[in-house]
Amino acid sequence: MQGTLLEYLRQYKPSKKPPKPPVKQSPSEEGVILYLSDLLQPEKGDKAGVCVVCGRETKHGHSIPFSEKFTNWPQLQAGEVICEHCYPLVKNQDFRRHSWVLSKEGVRFLKRDEVLDVLLNPPEPPFGIYVTKTRKKQGFLRLVTRTNYSRSRYFIAFDDELIFVDRAVLKEMVEVGRKALELGFTKTELLSGPKIAHRVYSDIVKKIEEFRGNPLWEVVVYAL
Repeated sequence: MQGTLLEYLRQYKPSKKPPKPPVKQSPSEEGVILYLSDLLQPEKGDKAGVCVVCGRETKHGHSIPFSEKFTNWPQLQAGEVICEHCYPLVKNQDFRRHSWVLSKEGVRFLKRDEVLDVLLNPPEPPFGIYVTKTRKKQGFLRLVTRTNYSRSRYFIAFDDELIFVDRAVLKEMVEVGRKALELGFTKTELLSGPKIAHRVYSDIVKKIEEFRGNPLWEVVVYAL
């Protein structure tokens, strides 16, 4: 009996091979964009090191081009170069001088009256949105590692400030701001507090007081 069983086991061949364990793919292989600058066409250089913008190692980086007047040093990471992906952001001064939205469709530079429409209707992820009123800063550097994958809850940069956006809250802010302007409120009142003459509009005043101090409200008022 034992010999018969051993002989059977030697001759036994399974009809199917056991499945191989799945090969774990890296985020880039899965098509996930972790760094906003990867949505731009890279510009290869010949410097090796760690990128001061995104923190990745590269063999195709560029020398750091910032001058003594550069004020965003606290936003940079330890490193020696700017990688080929982040370099277009720094090289092209339009990214500093204009508000913009960046997605797989490319970059779109925005006028002030286009900002709220983009905030209320952001593109399909991944995307990033930068809003500037000074046109002098490079606060968009904060966005490189903050790629958005939600259209209802996402981050934007407003000059040097990183701001979280809840689209439902944003929609209410826009409605209140537009109604207040129609009633004769000034933008200064929306940010600093309504005049006594306007306090008869108690519901609007209550909402303005609720929103004041919220950095997203400042973006809304700027873009109205």
